[in-house]
Amino acid sequence: MPRTAYLNPSGMTTPALAAKKTDRPIGNSPKCVKDYIHHIKSYMRDVCCSMRGGMGMESHYVDAHLVQRKLLIKSGKNANKCLEKELVVLSDSERKKAKLDRSQLFHNSDSKPKQSVAILGKAGAGKTTFIQRLCLDWASGSLPQFQFVFLLNCKILDLTKSTYSLKGLLFDLSMSPRCEDSDSVFKHILSCPDEVLIIFDSFDHIKDFEGLLQSPAKSHTNTKYTIKQLFSGLFQKEILSGCTLLIATRPKDVLNQVLRKMDRLLELCGFSPEDIELYTSKYFGDASLQESALKQIKTDRYIFSLCSNPLLCWTTCFLLEHQESCNDLPSTLTDLYQRATSKHLQLASLENSSLCKNRKQLDIPQLCKMAWEGFKNHDTHVNPGSSTELLDCALKSGILASYKTSEGQENHFADLFTQNLLSAVHLVQSKQVNEKMVVANSVVHQKKRKVQGESQDVLQRFVTGLVFQKAPDGVSILDSSVNIKAKRKAVETHLESMKPNDLVPARLLELFHCVYKTSSAKFAKLLLKNLPDNLSFYGTQLCPSDVYVICHLLQYASTLKRTFSINLQDACISISGLKELVGLKCIKAFWAHTADTIGLWEDLHQSNDELNLKSAIEKFTLHPFKATEGYHIESLPVLVQIHREKKLPMSELVSALDKGVPALRHLQRLEFELGVQNGPELFPKLVEVLPSLRSLQHLDLEKNQIGDSGAEKLAGVLHFLECLKLLNLSQNLIGDAGVEKLAKALASVPSLQSLRYRHPRKYIYHHQVKLSLHNSTIFPDMQVFLFSFSLIRLWNDCIPYGVFEHLRLQDPRIRSL
Repeated sequence: MPRTAYLNPSGMTTPALAAKKTDRPIGNSPKCVKDYIHHIKSYMRDVCCSMRGGMGMESHYVDAHLVQRKLLIKSGKNANKCLEKELVVLSDSERKKAKLDRSQLFHNSDSKPKQSVAILGKAGAGKTTFIQRLCLDWASGSLPQFQFVFLLNCKILDLTKSTYSLKGLLFDLSMSPRCEDSDSVFKHILSCPDEVLIIFDSFDHIKDFEGLLQSPAKSHTNTKYTIKQLFSGLFQKEILSGCTLLIATRPKDVLNQVLRKMDRLLELCGFSPEDIELYTSKYFGDASLQESALKQIKTDRYIFSLCSNPLLCWTTCFLLEHQESCNDLPSTLTDLYQRATSKHLQLASLENSSLCKNRKQLDIPQLCKMAWEGFKNHDTHVNPGSSTELLDCALKSGILASYKTSEGQENHFADLFTQNLLSAVHLVQSKQVNEKMVVANSVVHQKKRKVQGESQDVLQRFVTGLVFQKAPDGVSILDSSVNIKAKRKAVETHLESMKPNDLVPARLLELFHCVYKTSSAKFAKLLLKNLPDNLSFYGTQLCPSDVYVICHLLQYASTLKRTFSINLQDACISISGLKELVGLKCIKAFWAHTADTIGLWEDLHQSNDELNLKSAIEKFTLHPFKATEGYHIESLPVLVQIHREKKLPMSELVSALDKGVPALRHLQRLEFELGVQNGPELFPKLVEVLPSLRSLQHLDLEKNQIGDSGAEKLAGVLHFLECLKLLNLSQNLIGDAGVEKLAKALASVPSLQSLRYRHPRKYIYHHQVKLSLHNSTIFPDMQVFLFSFSLIRLWNDCIPYGVFEHLRLQDPRIRSL
């Protein structure tokens, strides 16, 4: 019986793949293979049917969307910066266009097979749950292109010490059940590698990245290798060539030498507002409880913003389920996790008094110390030599999770937030930790060479929260008898010494979070007083809770009579988040992705909020405009159309646009830096918008290789640029024809004061000299124009000395640089 054909995202059958997959129908497999596949699927249906908290996968899972991501491959000494820096940033509108659902994970939009796929997601995004759902799909027959799926948990893999064969990796270390005839099944696997999916979950737990792709395993036989070598062999197709690899990892913690070679990079999206409502309704079966919980969550804007993270949404629902109805929701992440952890321990004590006799009798400080030791070593593993009663209670409460290994059971902290909270408790209350250590791990520092990871950010927020916030009675996991005044004073002194002016955007955001966690109006006002007039979050991903914290603290600006410009370019901010920030009275101007800004205007127009629409149009600025990615340019023609037609796309005239788009009218500086790869293709789009930039004074087109055709297009619109003072055409491979067109067009721009024109050595003699009046009889217009320049700069490392002196005699303003 032929197998189901493989479909690409458009829904069309890919003939080559369909034929490939029907060559070896499962019905022709040996009986031992069919029995084992049936056994694996049955096992996975049992193991993967539950989520955290005992909820059923089928009844409670909210389908998460994926977003296609691309890597920006950098060259030079800075090429190995953290992955987040190398991911091409997507605007909100682009993210919506790039969304995929789970069924499209292995579908191909082109003929190239996707044999390696990476799922990226921050802590709590639901990567492990997504993989469990995927395994359940396969067990239910939804991924017929794979006969075998092997799931490996990197948390419990010993990558460098123990050695295994490929067969041992798949049958002994994966989640698969024991195979009675592993030799025969493995032989079948080797005969159809293209029908094998191998999943590495928690890939960020691999600590030794050095040489991860070196010394790959090369033999399928019983030759033994480290797991690191086996992964390298699979990834580089030295062994089991043709199999599909799927890794799940956090974006900042993985060496990009692996990810940049992946066939596909996908990011797991967080919950949308609709997803939060759906999840909450699934969590609370009773209709009245659903309504009450949703009302509480939606009323509290901070908690609602946290719930965009699936794990934090579950934690919030858990707390609502078990706390008194009269209690308010937590105001910070620290308070949320402190209450939830306390409730977990309390429920475990009530459920099994023999395991957890009394919370006060448990050695909680010991558990906190283990969390801190693990944090320092980037490890979630818990020392098995700890108190049995403590481990049993922590397991019962869900603070720890147990995993079956080849050597028995291993205990790990259940999630990053829980481990970091307990680590923070150790730092705050342990007498062995001094004030200096607390400061080092509580607030952002002015100068730190190493880029912080997500784990360090979360720890900082927890420590600051524990030091400053007073938890409600009965929910604090801090020992109330410990005096933390000295540590609080040390943190206060450090906060008072901070200079926000000197912080890069990511650290400025962390400072906002640390100040928010203090719950102190004093520190909020101090921060606002010291902030620069131009706030920049450029290149820093802003999730909903980030936006809330920034908005909350900026509200203090009115009492200080301060206003700010804010840079939100490449911040991946949602339209709703953009609306919140732009709507603040203290924000006088903002930079943001053009497509998202237009989306904001349309949203305000559709909701008949004309007052805020007018304000958002007036606050938007493009100056200075620097295009480094294609999407920076692609949406500009739409903005120009709005400017010319005085209306938004698909709408009637808008009164707020009576004078067009102020950002276009006031743009004075534009830098086009798309480079050789994208510059020539997207330059016509820039030319299309130039006539509307009447105030433009500085136009930098260096290193885009626009060629003669680009030069001719530019020449056709230069006369519109009445205020242009500087034009940089260096290294654009403009030949004789392009130079001639430009020479004539430049005469129509009397405001021009500086022309920069540099080419590779082989072009210099012919073109530099012509532009520099060496042959004034060829371009008489250029001669007249050049003599009107206040400055002529020549980049020339091979012009003959005699020619240079001849040029200087013609115009003494010409000089060497």
